[in-house]
Amino acid sequence: MSITETPAGLDQGLDAIRVFLGPDGADVTPLEWDSGSGRLALRLELEGAECPECVIPQPMLGELMLHAIQEHAPAVQALDVDDPRDADPGAGH
Repeated sequence: MSITETPAGLDQGLDAIRVFLGPDGADVTPLEWDSGSGRLALRLELEGAECPECVIPQPMLGELMLHAIQEHAPAVQALDVDDPRDADPGAGH
């Protein structure tokens, strides 16, 4: 899925996130942007991560992502993160 309309500065915000996710082999993909509410949905991509449980855990990850994005894209007021570790009961243990 791709989104056609994104807030100004989003690409730079995503690059800022990739700086701290990259060393663990993780990435993020934007899923949806709601300009009315300022809500951005992202998917955490862990396919390249050798140690998915080593990636920053929630809720700290969501807070760091939101802060990094807001520095570049202040229109983003809220963030939903689709974290595949939430669906895997063995992850993070």
